Amino acid sequence: MSGKFALIIGNTEYSDPGLAQLSSPGKDTEDFARVLKDQDIGAFDDVNILLNQPEPVVRGAIDEFFDQKKPDDLLVLYFSGHGVRDELGSLYLAVKNTFRSRLRSTAVKSDYIREVMDQSRSRRQVLILDCCNSGAFAQGTKAATGVSIGTASAFEGGYGRIVLTASDSTQFAWEGDKVIGETDNSLFTHFLVEGLEGEADQDGDGRITVDELYDYAYEKVRFATPKQTPSKFSSKQQGEIVLRQITRIEDIKPISLPEELIEATEDSRTFVREGAVQQLEKLLRGKNLGLARSAREALERMEREDDSRRVSQVATQVLDSIRQVEKAEEERKATQEAARLLAEQTAEEERLAAEKAKRQAKQEADRFEAQKAEEEHITRQKAEADRKAKEQAEKLARARAEREANEKAAREAAEEAAKEKAEREEAERIAAKEAEEERIAKARAEAISLAGKTTVVEYLNSDKIIPAPRWSYVMWITLGWGICWAIISAINYAGVLYLITGFIGGAISGLIVGLTLWAGKLISNKKSILGLTFGFALSLTILNALAVFGIMFTIIWGIIDGLIVSSILWLEKSLSNRARIVWITLGWAIGYAIYFNIPFYSIIGGAISGGISGALSGAVCGFTLIWQLREGIKKP
Repeated sequence: MSGKFALIIGNTEYSDPGLAQLSSPGKDTEDFARVLKDQDIGAFDDVNILLNQPEPVVRGAIDEFFDQKKPDDLLVLYFSGHGVRDELGSLYLAVKNTFRSRLRSTAVKSDYIREVMDQSRSRRQVLILDCCNSGAFAQGTKAATGVSIGTASAFEGGYGRIVLTASDSTQFAWEGDKVIGETDNSLFTHFLVEGLEGEADQDGDGRITVDELYDYAYEKVRFATPKQTPSKFSSKQQGEIVLRQITRIEDIKPISLPEELIEATEDSRTFVREGAVQQLEKLLRGKNLGLARSAREALERMEREDDSRRVSQVATQVLDSIRQVEKAEEERKATQEAARLLAEQTAEEERLAAEKAKRQAKQEADRFEAQKAEEEHITRQKAEADRKAKEQAEKLARARAEREANEKAAREAAEEAAKEKAEREEAERIAAKEAEEERIAKARAEAISLAGKTTVVEYLNSDKIIPAPRWSYVMWITLGWGICWAIISAINYAGVLYLITGFIGGAISGLIVGLTLWAGKLISNKKSILGLTFGFALSLTILNALAVFGIMFTIIWGIIDGLIVSSILWLEKSLSNRARIVWITLGWAIGYAIYFNIPFYSIIGGAISGGISGALSGAVCGFTLIWQLREGIKKP
């Protein structure tokens, strides 16, 4: 499968002060590359741009561009910048590092370009030169305007080659060591771009060939300025070289319809307009795409505006058949584009893999060379060390005995000192341990002396002493629960939703227990108070939501809250025996069972009975909790 490739070279900056700095080549290269890369215009497979590059880079890029190409590949080489002739008449393309005094080593000679084009397998080559100083002679002389620089002879030969130039005459003259004068070189590229965008398709067949593009640019440039005459040279050209194949009818330049057909589309008689639709259909399906576009626009207008429904329907039928074909073509193009992108991605992945493999191979070779050099270095060092060791062998033999004797004496002294230090450290450790045990025993004795007021408990693996819980804590829980449930019961009797009062009552009950245990230093983490508050609130709220009532409700409620408070005390290490958890859970189940067994029939009665039942529940639960904590303290 043949491909379409382009190499775009432009130069705006020159190291030689005698070569005028340019501005247009930068814009020229961008615009020309854009229309070639555009998939709806040039649809070239690859477009490479070189802007302001030195001679070695440009020369290598040209050689690579023409190498390894197929006979049917279309190759377009474009150059925008200065063209210079030497004293012998040879043509050079000036690049960034070009100096007129050293053209052979700093510029690209036309012979070189011709040779690589001759050696390329491609038989479809297009060379475009937009040179603003295309003929320059020796310094100190002037070149006559209009004198040919011999572009045809410079690039003659080859097979299937076309050369387009902005001008084949010198546009500048040397005066001293400066280039003077003006050129309109950007016009040539401007009209090449404009022509490829569709204006060069004068016959409306949807194709833009090299010849059509040149003819369009030639006429436009000559009309714009008489100072510039583009030229075209071809060598052994067979057939036409198509630069753009227009596939979308909306991109075709429209051609006016015959006057009699236009009159038929506007005729007041319906059958005449129907006949006009048939003629428009023939034009729409014909080979002249310019007429086809005009025919389609006429049919769309009749479909949209004709006052006869029959004529409008006939026009719609014709257009629908075309639209179906266009839709199929768009789908085919989308499939091809997806395949192309996949192929490009695959090729890029293969290229990256090859580069990675090459890089890894080079790294491995470098590593091997470095390893080899290191081994040789080590061998030399070893030989040198052996030589020095041999020279010092006798000296070392005499000193060895004295050194060993001194080392032995020092070692024995160090061992004796280490032994004494270890014995001293062991004695200090034993004394410190005994002192610590004495301190702990004294602290225990001082705590036990308070037996008339409190008892003591030791945390596991700790010597921290805390006071045991007091029986007065039962009174605080009893009083707090009595007040809490007196209020909650009265609110319940007033008709407030059970879920709300249950959540509030549970939260207050948990908070009372949490604060009581905090005051007694049985819990030390404030998060435990929050856990009791929200744990009690959620347990009662969930039971209310599940509509669990009666004696089973209070027993389940008591078991849950008993487990909550026991679990928190267990985590706080205030309980260390699981049997205590069972007793607390059982006692709280009994205490909660009391709550719903005292009836109340009014707000006042509800408050009284709720307070009494809450106080009794608090008394039973508080007693069980403090009792088991004290028992746990006596028997940890």
